[in-house]
Amino acid sequence: MTQSTKIIIDTNVIVAASILENYSALGIQIKHRFYEQSRQLFSIFAKKPHEKIGIAVPTVKAEAFLVLSQAVKQTFIEHLSGMQSIQQKKIFYNDAVALINSSDHKMRYLFSLLVHKTPNKRYYNSSFNKVKTMSIYLRDVWNQKYRKRYQKENQVKERAKPIINEPKWKDEQKEEVIVTHREQVAIESRQLEKFMRKYPNPGDQNILAETLTIKGDYYHSGEDYKFYIASCDTGFFSPLIWHDTLSNIVTSEIEDRFGITCNLPKVIFWDVSRQMGLL
Repeated sequence: MTQSTKIIIDTNVIVAASILENYSALGIQIKHRFYEQSRQLFSIFAKKPHEKIGIAVPTVKAEAFLVLSQAVKQTFIEHLSGMQSIQQKKIFYNDAVALINSSDHKMRYLFSLLVHKTPNKRYYNSSFNKVKTMSIYLRDVWNQKYRKRYQKENQVKERAKPIINEPKWKDEQKEEVIVTHREQVAIESRQLEKFMRKYPNPGDQNILAETLTIKGDYYHSGEDYKFYIASCDTGFFSPLIWHDTLSNIVTSEIEDRFGITCNLPKVIFWDVSRQMGLL
């Protein structure tokens, strides 16, 4: 029997899924760069409303409407670079407020597809302390293994030792794998650098602590679910892919400690759709 699923939606996913507008006067479409995969995930909730798969935690509800206007403005800026006509830009700016209002309306609809859960206050502090401990651990990993160039090179050498000592391998084979190690270490360093830019990142820590508490609330009431967090944040809740190399150093730590799978909306969509027989 397949384990039932719950999906926590990160702020950036519901914001991205809310920003889409067609401008016939300009012949363009204004769309958030993560719109397609974010909206795709919400299609599961629309198809299966009674199963209550998607969950909105308090921090996401508090953040989403606050950051929506800024996200709309940023999406505008990304499209402005291709506009040469002053008249085009005038139409564009005149409709800016309308796009914010339209996105706000879409977001309210998307929130209606989610279950709004409040974590048990009795257990939340314990969950937050566990998340804080994990963040401190990742900070220390960054400082000790990836922060400086010689530390990263040491990581490459350590990982390459079994290959260097392999007598059957030719020198060019060994060199190729060492280069692969170097790329892997580099992307792990890049992901932890993104993590550290926002450290201690109370928003993401709150979302994870709320998720962990809600997961425990279900479990203590006799309901055991497979928990996901859908996010486009490659510094915390989703893997980072760069030059075909993937780093899941942060998300693996979350899964190992808390049994919560974090990934991009498109990855979770295909995973859950297969489980539910929707494909």
